[in-house]
Amino acid sequence: MGNRVSRKLSEKRSLKREQKKRASVVMRPIETQNNSPKSSKRRPQVSQEKIQRLFDHYAQNNDTIGPEGVMQFCEDLAVDPEDISVLILAWHFNAKTMCYFSREEFTQGMQRLSCDSISKLKEKMKAFPQDLNEPETFKDVYQFVFLWSRETADARTLDIETAIEMLELIFSSSKDVPFITPFCAFLQAQKEYKAINKDQWNSLLEFCVSAREDLTDYDDSASWPLMMDEFVVWAREEYPQQFPTPETVETF
Repeated sequence: MGNRVSRKLSEKRSLKREQKKRASVVMRPIETQNNSPKSSKRRPQVSQEKIQRLFDHYAQNNDTIGPEGVMQFCEDLAVDPEDISVLILAWHFNAKTMCYFSREEFTQGMQRLSCDSISKLKEKMKAFPQDLNEPETFKDVYQFVFLWSRETADARTLDIETAIEMLELIFSSSKDVPFITPFCAFLQAQKEYKAINKDQWNSLLEFCVSAREDLTDYDDSASWPLMMDEFVVWAREEYPQQFPTPETVETF
């Protein structure tokens, strides 16, 4: 009984101390509070007027920046439109369609990046490729690519040619996935699939993360899409040295 009372009193004291701490934070001037769990620094102020002027410059009196405006945007940023950093920029903008930026996507994206000029954005983009070294960021960008690369916003699949281009682009800086190049070769060689759906696309990333480099641990009875089963069979036939069958490995 005595222990229970002591424990209750201790809990109440701890609760009061916590309440005092919270009250002290509330009473501090707002500029000293830490509103971000990741950083104590406040986001730099950006000019809404400058962002709007920048958008209008590339939109050319339209509500959307189209392909020509995007090309000029990339030229002013001194970056190749097919560079991985442009893909990551589109992800930051949460763009719905390749080669197009709506006013909302552009302005909100620039705000998130704390940029209101070409020079600031150019500097920010230098670090974009390194951001893909973070697994969660890579996963987010990878899943974004499928939606962004579709021919139309309501399309449910990605054509094979575009899928190959996007896979080669997003995995271009990664040397840890030795079977992406063979997978792209498989997509080019096979005749059955004309497009890739979202489940196949997302499953490929999970496959890349979980499978061994030589695919000897692949379980064809698992719930992988049929496309992955067919790829493994094809890879073992086309590249037997790189992807030996489990039976071959066991004989050594």
